[in-house]
Amino acid sequence: MKPSSPARATRPGRTHSRSAWRIGSLLLVLGALLVPHRANAQIMHLDAIPWFTPADSTSRLALVVEVNRFHDPKFNWNLNRILLTVVLPAGDDATFFLRMPHLTFDTGDISVPNRWPWIIGEDGKNGWPHEKRLSSFGQIEVGITGPFRFPVVGGANYALALGLPTGSDRVYPFSSVSLPLRIELKKAVPLSRSNCLGLVAGYLANMDSGKEFLTPEAFPNGYHFGAALDLFQGRGRLLGLSYDFQDRQSRRSQLAQIQVWFPWGANGSVGFKVGRELQGTLDRPAAWYFTLGWRLDSASYRPSAAQEEP
Repeated sequence: MKPSSPARATRPGRTHSRSAWRIGSLLLVLGALLVPHRANAQIMHLDAIPWFTPADSTSRLALVVEVNRFHDPKFNWNLNRILLTVVLPAGDDATFFLRMPHLTFDTGDISVPNRWPWIIGEDGKNGWPHEKRLSSFGQIEVGITGPFRFPVVGGANYALALGLPTGSDRVYPFSSVSLPLRIELKKAVPLSRSNCLGLVAGYLANMDSGKEFLTPEAFPNGYHFGAALDLFQGRGRLLGLSYDFQDRQSRRSQLAQIQVWFPWGANGSVGFKVGRELQGTLDRPAAWYFTLGWRLDSASYRPSAAQEEP
């Protein structure tokens, strides 16, 4: 069985283009690290777009279950979460996705109103919960990803994601009653047959805060840049490194992550991810991100289905 990877054999005519993308990625990382920062607010947590890659066996029909642990030792915040993601085919190339989380938030030594008092609205001053431990269903998110060809960058992938007002402001910054809309583009740059560099750029617009307990200051708009190096070893087998930089009205985050995926049976895979917030300011939702994931996918919706053995 051949490794399932979007990468293709190197074409000489694309050598300079790839070099430009690599140099651009390096400059992006260095620039983000050197950007001056004023820690005066916060960033709400949003999960990364589930791009169509061999990290998840490349199938466009799948069920993903994740167990998450988010931890911040500075404030003794801990979040335990179960995240269910359903991926469905949309036409010949695109995918729909639906996310449904349930979370338990331990506010530890300091509550959200004590940490960020300027984001609490009039309804929140008297009604904000002061329990140390809160459980709630989180915000449902729906979206679509697919291929697209642009005049400058050529072939790439787009993503649209919308959070529905189904969560609760009581477990902010991990969920809320809001309408975050994300638009992102991803360019895959093949480095070899089994290695690929992905470059991501996007913008977040919070169309409505819901105004349950929080002010609009709790939902800043902003942009996102990222780079991911994926090393593939066959279906469902991946070693991935990624870096993401976000700026939401001068509220910044830098997240570095490593993930490892292995096959689990004929149509499944299991993975482990560890993420670390590098910004180290009051903005961050958490300092450490741990994830144990399991995915069941359909072999008939993989790009390499025709090549794989039955």
